[in-house]
Amino acid sequence: MIYFTTSLCAVYMLLIAAFLLGLFRRSRAVHTQRLTASVVVPARDEAANIDACLRALVAQTHPAEHMEIIVVNDRSTDDTADRVGQWTRRLPHIRCISVAQEYCGCPKKNALWHGIAQSRGEIVFTTDADCRPGPRWIASTLAHFAPGVGMVIGHAPLLKNEKALSGLLSLQALIVSTLAAGSAGLGFPLTCSGRNMAYRREAFDAVNGFAEIGHIVGGDDVLLMRQVAQKSAWKIRFNANADAFVPSASHADHLIYRQVRYQSKTIHYGIPVLILAVAVYIFHAILLTLPVLYWVNAGLFQAIGVCLALKMIADAAFLFSGARRFKSLNLLWWFPVLEILIAPYIVIVCALGTCSPFKWK
Repeated sequence: MIYFTTSLCAVYMLLIAAFLLGLFRRSRAVHTQRLTASVVVPARDEAANIDACLRALVAQTHPAEHMEIIVVNDRSTDDTADRVGQWTRRLPHIRCISVAQEYCGCPKKNALWHGIAQSRGEIVFTTDADCRPGPRWIASTLAHFAPGVGMVIGHAPLLKNEKALSGLLSLQALIVSTLAAGSAGLGFPLTCSGRNMAYRREAFDAVNGFAEIGHIVGGDDVLLMRQVAQKSAWKIRFNANADAFVPSASHADHLIYRQVRYQSKTIHYGIPVLILAVAVYIFHAILLTLPVLYWVNAGLFQAIGVCLALKMIADAAFLFSGARRFKSLNLLWWFPVLEILIAPYIVIVCALGTCSPFKWK
């Protein structure tokens, strides 16, 4: 048992070291050709958010004649469409379309596909209606589409607010971005956020869009990225430039449901990733037994305690590097809480995500 646990600890440490190495391999902005961009924003009952989102998109430094903004009204029951209509009457590069047919079973992917099908840009950007991209988001991201690059992903921070656990959710978003940047730097991208991603239309078509993953709830971002990485020759880059951050508010409502849904996609990542995920899962499950081992096996308790200490050091190095890269050092105050919750989170929430059925709103 000691050898097994230390072996898993070694695998975990090597993974963290690899991600740290990838984190420092930056994607350089080298492309200068002016590309056309289509920003697709799926929106269902987003009347409270859509105006602020469109203000942020209209303020982009990328020339309006080289971009279009497409809001996909996904069966809204509020006045989302009317609010977007006020923008379309004033600005010709903004359009509002409605979901008219079912391209795939997942509603959000279906809405995105509607927007992409009617878009004209060479590069498709996606974000959510509650996001507020900075004015250089499009320009900064386009600069990373060097020849051979089919997708560019970026940081999507969750802003802290007065709600309980808001800071912890913001830290979770930081972890996702750090893992995304590190794995993309290694050439083996593992995760991303649909709030801040862009891809060539050619790359989207090369994997038949959402055809093979359209039945899966969620994954309009990471599963599409994995498809592009595995089934096409296009490269994937992470843009860590602060100009390309796309912030949004954190949502503490339906917290457990959201967390379980986020983890439900892991089973579709492919065999190599699943093997690593199972190793990490078992390692954290063993760490959970530590309090019991104090009473029943002193030798094993000490060995696993050392593994836990090494893991905490590795986690701290990983998060500190990510927080420094993404200008979020203030979130590290939540690190002790994270270390207490991470093992039960992985063991319980990830298991529920694998086993539980879900429906999108």
